[in-house]
Amino acid sequence: MPTAARVHLAHAVVQHLAGTAGVELLHLKGPAVSDGLRDPLRTSSDVDVLVRPSHLARLIHVLEAHGWERRTDFATGSPFAHAANWWHDNWGWVDVHVAWPGARIPAETVFDTLAAPRSTKAIAHVECPVPDRTGQRLVLLLHAARSPGTSDKDWAWDRATDDEKAAVRALAAELDAQVALAGALGELHLHTDDPDHQLWLHFSEGNGDRISEWRARLSATRGTRARLRLALDLARVNRDHLRLELGREPTRGDVRRRQRERLRRATDDLRSRLR
Repeated sequence: MPTAARVHLAHAVVQHLAGTAGVELLHLKGPAVSDGLRDPLRTSSDVDVLVRPSHLARLIHVLEAHGWERRTDFATGSPFAHAANWWHDNWGWVDVHVAWPGARIPAETVFDTLAAPRSTKAIAHVECPVPDRTGQRLVLLLHAARSPGTSDKDWAWDRATDDEKAAVRALAAELDAQVALAGALGELHLHTDDPDHQLWLHFSEGNGDRISEWRARLSATRGTRARLRLALDLARVNRDHLRLELGREPTRGDVRRRQRERLRRATDDLRSRLR
């Protein structure tokens, strides 16, 4: 089956299962994006959904009851700990998001705000809930802030009217996502005093070594305990990513080798900084 067809059908399947379980979802990116907001030649390889956080357990249950296997956890899926990945032998990947990086108000309120316009998009002949056009623009831009090099800014922002841009900025303010939006728009110089400035500078520029990433993530983390937990996590090998890379469960030897590689890269980065 062509990848695009499989992804369309997978969106429909996930929505059907969510409906049977009483789970509220918003479909994001890929075929869920309204016409004119994304390069029509760009394709997607997986399904992205934002779940109401209080419905997460129900969604996990219905996915795993119908053949999906969890491959990464929320804590290890990304530096923002916002999503986990499930795999199905027929339908492929589904990325389940409980939050969208950049928005700093509570995740349940973020979902309420993005879902409030109650828009839908027919995907494989199934009506799937999506954010409205303003919400979609912001979602794409916040994604572009941490994944530079895509055409999302061109389509979601540069082609927008002044009124459409003002609506995106207003929604970003409502979600407390102004700093992340600034990362997408090249406006981070306006937020140098914000604790998240270094984090979005690191990801929006798409460069920098591991030490830069660690410093940025620690700077953006609030609370001594949370920073200590993050520091411990940064020191550990991400077993989920290693499992995906190896295609099997990593052995203790695999983990030790990867730990040595991480230490060597960190040492090289430090020497480079000292030079």
